[in-house]
Amino acid sequence: MDSIDLGKDNAQQLNKFIELAAQCIDEDRRDDAISLLSSAISLYPASGITQEELNQTVPTRSEVLTKLGIIFSDSGTNLDPIAVHLFQQALVYDENFVPANFYLGKLLMNNGNIAQALKCMQNALDNSIEGDRFYQSAKDSLEEMSELVDHGDTIFAIDYLIGQSMSHAIIDSPIGTFKKMDFDQIENKYDGSVQLFPTEATTQKLNQIREFNSNHGFEQTSLEEFLPANLPLFEAHNDLPTYIKDKYTLVDMGAEIYDVCGLNVDPQLTFTFYKLIQRETNTYSYLLLAGKSPLEIKDKQLSRSEESDYDGAIFDIYKNRILYNQDSISGFIAALAKDYFGDQFKDDNIQNLVINGINDESFNHDLEFTDDFNINNSRVKVLIDTDIKA
Repeated sequence: MDSIDLGKDNAQQLNKFIELAAQCIDEDRRDDAISLLSSAISLYPASGITQEELNQTVPTRSEVLTKLGIIFSDSGTNLDPIAVHLFQQALVYDENFVPANFYLGKLLMNNGNIAQALKCMQNALDNSIEGDRFYQSAKDSLEEMSELVDHGDTIFAIDYLIGQSMSHAIIDSPIGTFKKMDFDQIENKYDGSVQLFPTEATTQKLNQIREFNSNHGFEQTSLEEFLPANLPLFEAHNDLPTYIKDKYTLVDMGAEIYDVCGLNVDPQLTFTFYKLIQRETNTYSYLLLAGKSPLEIKDKQLSRSEESDYDGAIFDIYKNRILYNQDSISGFIAALAKDYFGDQFKDDNIQNLVINGINDESFNHDLEFTDDFNINNSRVKVLIDTDIKA
């Protein structure tokens, strides 16, 4: 493969970014470290290896991607889907890179993906030297996995990266909030289609991603150029009678949508939030229909947002297993209502709370509803009736 000359200025800038990122890591400034390492990644060419990497005057791209993955996963202890993608990207550039193989293997092992984890750990062991920092750990992990059974659980949000080959460079994922226009009267669209548009913050964020992608081999126009020609991608097709009784009037709605894919994705990758009026009581209700991946992403976004009072966590990791915390649901819905519609309600306002799991059968399009949601369900349905008058 031909090498590319990065250039003296770019090489110095890249090394400076990495030096500053190391300082931020030491000072526990996570987001600053991610931003700096992402800036370093942006200096590498879209394809090919640089002469500086070959001469070892700058770190390899795989090293920087792995550093980012280590931050997102807390050194492989936190089952983070962005980290999984980062380690996978590092292995695209160097399939034998030991740290990426080790940390990816660790995450996959913790999630029950034993067959894939074995491959990564074996690769880490084969390419490390006895006595180095990864050799014994990889060997111990291989011995531990010899007694484990492959559960085949998917990493929740790994699939949100469809069409986003380099979006790991942005702190947030390529998912954004889309809402109906204020003038759009949707009372009669309970079982109809509603056109959704990105918020200003979403447009800005997705344009950052699109610009980065365009500079790294995945050409994309700005969202403002892309949207008019692709409006059907962002048209929500409601089917509310399938999910709730016909005693509500739809008044507002929005969604978290994957850039490029729009709503043209599997049901388990959708996230739609509705504001309703219960006709009998003339009070507000809220309905969430969401797959696990976008639910996990939005949960993290709201818990980290300075504009939100929400500090819960719907999903957590305990002893390397994913746990679902139902107690956080009502607070999450309240935070969503504020984020989407500017509404506020408290637990005292809740008159009824219903949580169901949904299993999507893609072959015959049948839906199965369970009385409670668990992590084996493909989607969750949450309905909250409040006492707040419309």
